[in-house]
Amino acid sequence: MNKVVAVLALTALVAGCKSHHRPNLADDEFPSFRCAAYFKQASISEQQFDDIRYLSTQNANCKVILGEMYEQGHGVPKNIEKAKDIYESVARRAPNVYSRLGDMAAAGVGGPVDLVAARDFYERSIAEPGNTAMELKVAEFLENGKGGPQDLPGALKLYFKADSWDNLQRLRTKGVVMTIEQQQQYNKVYLNRMQYGVRAKIEGIEKVLAQEKLSTPERKSVQLELTYTPGSLVPVIALRQSCGNSAIDQKVMQGFSDYRYPGEPILSPQQKNHTTVASVRTDGLTDRERLRALSKK
Repeated sequence: MNKVVAVLALTALVAGCKSHHRPNLADDEFPSFRCAAYFKQASISEQQFDDIRYLSTQNANCKVILGEMYEQGHGVPKNIEKAKDIYESVARRAPNVYSRLGDMAAAGVGGPVDLVAARDFYERSIAEPGNTAMELKVAEFLENGKGGPQDLPGALKLYFKADSWDNLQRLRTKGVVMTIEQQQQYNKVYLNRMQYGVRAKIEGIEKVLAQEKLSTPERKSVQLELTYTPGSLVPVIALRQSCGNSAIDQKVMQGFSDYRYPGEPILSPQQKNHTTVASVRTDGLTDRERLRALSKK
């Protein structure tokens, strides 16, 4: 009788341990981090595999990691078909996961290389917005006719979605016709790139002026006019406003001497060029010193 009681007590204890473990996992605030941390280890224990498998029933990222384990044979025997099934099940709700199936088809994992299937999976992966990397991948397939017919207008649309300036320029060079709306969008992307480059130049020049202690008492900025002319990425630079110190004026102009436009905008038939004004501060202060001065006001 005592033995029976002892066995029952032991069984209850073991059952209690098991039931205690799962609620801990269920209450995990960051299951994705736990699964990723396990996956990054050189080896995965049986208990860790069980944890990932359990969490994969509740968390899509953990389920993808489980698929990766089977795809790579990491912590479990390699099973490509099982990995594909797992990815497929997740992708029904999270289309971006179709990209994994696309990668497998493109690389010939578990079978011959199949670019047609890869293209189909990649296209499915961008069903929802925000997957820029895959938008670029699909655009590449469309532009080069990989896995299906060439579709330059389709590639152009995706490059616009991704704001991919270099690719937009290339398709324009190829003669792909743009709608009026696309031409306007093209110029917006160009303008953003151009302004970013000009701001970077201004910041670099202001930093040099601060390091060399070059400033003007009036703290009057140097203003330059940068003029784009069709056929040349080299701007025509003119002094629009002097700071009152010719040495600093020349320093600023020299600083812009190697600036180049990021590409060619689309100008209207009536427009011969476009001009940008670059304003460089001559207070001789760093950004940190300016913030400190503002905080004291």
